[in-house]
Amino acid sequence: MKTSSSKCLSGKLALMTLSACLALTSAPLHAGAPSGKTPVIEPAPPNQWVHALLKLDFSDHYITPRGLNVENQGLVFQPLFLVFWDLYNNPDGFINDVSLTTGVWSSFHTRESGADEGNWNEFDPIAGITVKFAKYWQFDTTYTAFESMTSSYPTSQHLELKLSFNDGAFTGNSVFSVNPYVAYWKELKNKSTVTFNSATSSESYYFTVGMTPTIDLKKVKFEMPTFVNIVGNDFYQQFDGSGGGSGAAVIGTGLKASIPLNFVPKSMGFWSLYAGVKYYHLDNPGLLDGNQVLGADGNRKRDLVQFHGGVSIFF
Repeated sequence: MKTSSSKCLSGKLALMTLSACLALTSAPLHAGAPSGKTPVIEPAPPNQWVHALLKLDFSDHYITPRGLNVENQGLVFQPLFLVFWDLYNNPDGFINDVSLTTGVWSSFHTRESGADEGNWNEFDPIAGITVKFAKYWQFDTTYTAFESMTSSYPTSQHLELKLSFNDGAFTGNSVFSVNPYVAYWKELKNKSTVTFNSATSSESYYFTVGMTPTIDLKKVKFEMPTFVNIVGNDFYQQFDGSGGGSGAAVIGTGLKASIPLNFVPKSMGFWSLYAGVKYYHLDNPGLLDGNQVLGADGNRKRDLVQFHGGVSIFF
């Protein structure tokens, strides 16, 4: 979703200056040419170094990547807005690209819920640094905070470290890629999950091993994001206030299809429509206890299915 756009201009300007000199010295004088005028060569505009992504997602659930079934009734609208600031670019070096990401994410529900019942459920600020290196590798450091707009829980803060490998670029295959990654997610302040005894709760962590197999046919792109979260003992909490246990807690997979809207003028960004389905298998007693409290039906479901779709706009 990020692209490298900042370039070193000195080499380009030198090349354009040389081209202009050659054009002026080699251009033949011919009858009908305006006297005393020479061709005007406009310098190429510098590449854009700031990009943005607007994603408008509609769903029948709000299920977090940590398996919490926050909302299972009505329509859920979750807009995401990110701005990418290209700070450094050197395709020939070991460090190829450095960019800053800032943005916000929210969740709006048609059904009112929460301690102070409302439709605006959550607001999350986002900030991160992405470093691309050795041509095919990417390291992301991302800070997030979860703020309840219905006063349902204290604002929590978190840090994620993620290492990804671009196997499509490595193999030169533009049609199929696997895109494997590993990540470490740490609670910095307050819990991001349901707690039953604040005195025994403590910040914890989980590891993610995942991949996003992708088939890009140009007119349509298919993605199958698949992952497993391996949690620390205290990441979830059971009814009695004890830890939910360590190990594989959430296994997720899905299928998403995207279609580019090529009729939209490029001056308005790159638009695409998408639709998909997500599947989660939950295997942690603390997580199941939390979902039993969150769910309107009080059901301890181990298997969850979510349908979603929307529009993505990249500037």
